Amino acid sequence: MRRKMTILLGSPRRNGNSATLASSLAAGAAEAGYEVQSIWVNGLKITGCIDCRRCWTNGTHCFLNDDMKSVYSAIDLSSVIAFASPLYFYSWSAQIKPVWDRLLPYFSPNSKVDARGRRAVLISVAGDSSASCFDGLKKSFKLACDFAGWKIAGEILAYGLHAAGDASGRKEWLDKAFGLGKKL
Repeated sequence: MRRKMTILLGSPRRNGNSATLASSLAAGAAEAGYEVQSIWVNGLKITGCIDCRRCWTNGTHCFLNDDMKSVYSAIDLSSVIAFASPLYFYSWSAQIKPVWDRLLPYFSPNSKVDARGRRAVLISVAGDSSASCFDGLKKSFKLACDFAGWKIAGEILAYGLHAAGDASGRKEWLDKAFGLGKKL
């Protein structure tokens, strides 16, 4: 598989703190030789999974006909998938959660794409003052990656970033994200 990374940006803010850290991750990955594609999921129309179990019946990943097609196409070609989300009530943002729910076609008995063995990265930001605020999100990420057969390649869990633009002034978080991208 080519050295390709897809970053799924799950913030309602196009230039928010999670996107800033994701950009730093992308820069590090590009320096390491990855082709990086970022997808801002807030701008897409992605219906929630209806658990119809009709994955692949119409020749495509999902029976639902919406913008998730572009996400599937990117994941199909990527060896690394990064999920960037602000922390909302100790879990995923509403923008990125439907993406997780719609990954079912990869694990369907008649899947045409074997997504096992991919690597996954978690980037999240929170205004809280302690890293423990991410405990629920980390557990969700680990369980989902275990189910998917994805190796967790790293996590950037930046706390203390509340206002829009806070990440831009926090070199330690930017450097961690860049370093993670570079070591992939």
